[in-house]
Amino acid sequence: MAASNHNQVVSWDNAIEMENDEAVGPPPPISPQRKNVSETYNFSSPSRSGTTRHRTSMLFETEAETSNEFNVVEKAENEVEAKKIYNNYRFGLRKWKSHVSSRSIDSRSEIVQSLFSDISSYTPVRVSTFRISNILYFLLVGWWLALLYSVIGVVMCFSVLGFKHGKMCFRLARYFLWPFGKFVYQSVFIKPSMIREESETDGLGAVPACDHSEVTPVLPGRREGENDLLFAWSLSFCRTKNHPGTYLWFLVGLPVLWVVHAVLFAVSWFFVVTIPIAKINIKTMTRVLFMPADEVRVGDSGVGLKEGGLRRNKIIMYTHQAFNVYYYKYTVDGVNVIVANLLLFVILSIAIGYADSKNELTSPIMKCILSILSILPVTYYIGMAITSISAVSNFAVGAFLNATFGSMVEVLLFIMMLKKGRDDNETCFVELVKSTLTGSILCCILLVPGLSMVIGGLKFRRQNFNPKSANISSSLLFVAVIGVFAPTIFSKIYGNLECDSCEPHSEVNGTIKNGTGFLCSGCRTVTVGPDNNQSLYKAHVEPLVYTCSLILPIAYIIGLIFSMKTHTAEIFDDFENRQRDEGAGSHGGRAQWSRVKSTFILLLCATAIALSSDLISANIPPLLNASGISEYFIGVTLLSIVSMLAEIVNGIQFSLQNNVNLAIEIGSAAAIQVCMVQLPIIVLANLIYPMGFNAVFSDIHLWAIVFAVIVINYIFQDGKSDYFQGSIVVFIYILLMAMYFFTVTPEQAVCKSQ
Repeated sequence: MAASNHNQVVSWDNAIEMENDEAVGPPPPISPQRKNVSETYNFSSPSRSGTTRHRTSMLFETEAETSNEFNVVEKAENEVEAKKIYNNYRFGLRKWKSHVSSRSIDSRSEIVQSLFSDISSYTPVRVSTFRISNILYFLLVGWWLALLYSVIGVVMCFSVLGFKHGKMCFRLARYFLWPFGKFVYQSVFIKPSMIREESETDGLGAVPACDHSEVTPVLPGRREGENDLLFAWSLSFCRTKNHPGTYLWFLVGLPVLWVVHAVLFAVSWFFVVTIPIAKINIKTMTRVLFMPADEVRVGDSGVGLKEGGLRRNKIIMYTHQAFNVYYYKYTVDGVNVIVANLLLFVILSIAIGYADSKNELTSPIMKCILSILSILPVTYYIGMAITSISAVSNFAVGAFLNATFGSMVEVLLFIMMLKKGRDDNETCFVELVKSTLTGSILCCILLVPGLSMVIGGLKFRRQNFNPKSANISSSLLFVAVIGVFAPTIFSKIYGNLECDSCEPHSEVNGTIKNGTGFLCSGCRTVTVGPDNNQSLYKAHVEPLVYTCSLILPIAYIIGLIFSMKTHTAEIFDDFENRQRDEGAGSHGGRAQWSRVKSTFILLLCATAIALSSDLISANIPPLLNASGISEYFIGVTLLSIVSMLAEIVNGIQFSLQNNVNLAIEIGSAAAIQVCMVQLPIIVLANLIYPMGFNAVFSDIHLWAIVFAVIVINYIFQDGKSDYFQGSIVVFIYILLMAMYFFTVTPEQAVCKSQ
């Protein structure tokens, strides 16, 4: 059975080997709701001899009800991808959906191949170019760009010396007015004495030398490159340096047009779906504007490209559309183009944030928003770099990177906030950090699996997963939550009750009584007694915090050793060997990013995160005061979701591949890392440099996490998911966020500094 475009396999056993040597007939037809499933499911069942026998088959609902163990396994394209897929099923390693190896374009779908195709060639397209997106191009860009070319063409013609370039501008004005279905081509006149074998050239025949007397190329050993700017410049200038009009063009016409096309390229590239327009602009910047003026021609695809006499023609650029929605699949150096474009926010936030320290150019609110947005691409690049190194290294290296750099975004952000609170004597930053930690846990155990189940359920009628497959993660999740909130529970039991105000309550039902009751408001449990007595915290709560912070990393390390060393075979059976065999059987591959490149990116991202976190902590109080939104709500939503965006995206991608089991694992693994890695690091940093962090959470954080853990474990008991169950999980998350939105923020959690 053919594989789908997800690069996965559906394999059938025409006859299943039975111990009584009886054969089973061919598999039943695929039900309509399952016909799009293209997964490999591996079932394990014990034979009479006590050994384990594996078979591969399509998953039916009846089998899903009776099967207790199965794994969803992608087919690897090469050894690097096989290692990455294997790492996805390892505890303590980041689950990553996107490719980390250099991927051949030929192995991808026809739609994706068309995105990467060069615009210097075209195939007849039997569709009308009169479409809404092309009309929008004409209204927004085409008319004024054509007008600009016409004006420059008139100027060049009036100068007499630039007459050839003026004619070229008029030709290009006609092209850019409506470029769809037209093409720009280069037409080179070849002297009879200069004709050489086209196999020795780039298809244009011989390239005339500077003195027009030799038949060798301009640059020996080099042929004209499509996108080589320096070569295009040298070629154009060398072949036309004896024409005075060339100097006038380089001084008058070219600079203006080059800047305009650069702006159009940047804008159209940023919007992604308009990359076809970006391609013709970058080709114009790097090739067309530097070509000899009399060689630039414009043709129509309906007429075709004709050669006459001693001319050799070659198409430079062609497009029939201004808009292509499939460009969201486009990648730049292995990274999705949308994520690559978001790097602009990193540059802007750091540049504006530190260059405009006195807020003369922009407001602190804008600085804070840009800094928060800058976290999005950096988080993705960190994940890509960690996964790339892990896919070509041993598991010890991968586990170390995931435990350190995997938590780098959140840890740096938290430390910068706590330091800002200490420097400004603001207690709100401590509460903001606690809210963000709580929000990260809620996002991991509710939002990530909930969205994955909803989106996967919309594509597949029902998705099946094994609730026992995450045995290590599930067990450690309980340990993690208990370890994080044990000091909080302890303080609730033995702490003191503190209220903002208490008044004698002597009126009952309108009658004045001589009672001694009090009516209090803003009450909460605290570990500080009267007269700032901290004996309870110092003698009991603080030691408990350090004890939990020591036990949690130890439990995390034991989980790593159990999963990666002592019980690998029991957990994964023959999974590793199968993946390596499939990877070895594929043509060889290599990591898109090498170890050196990935390490450099990690260090660069660490620097960017440190700078962005400093800007966020410095500018978030004005944002909170201006918006009027609770610090609790900002922490549990905005700051936590931004840092967890990579996990959300990968979980959705896995669910769309019918691998909801791994999508759920992403949330559990990320929540465990928040509790067992990030919190202990913050406690350690606070021990080295006291910043006022006490790891005692408020009631709303405690009960939100407890409720979420109970609910998610109840929903996952049956091992099945659909969009209804997923929507219930998402609604629970939304209700909890609504609770945070309307929560009365305690005075110590309100940021007062501007």
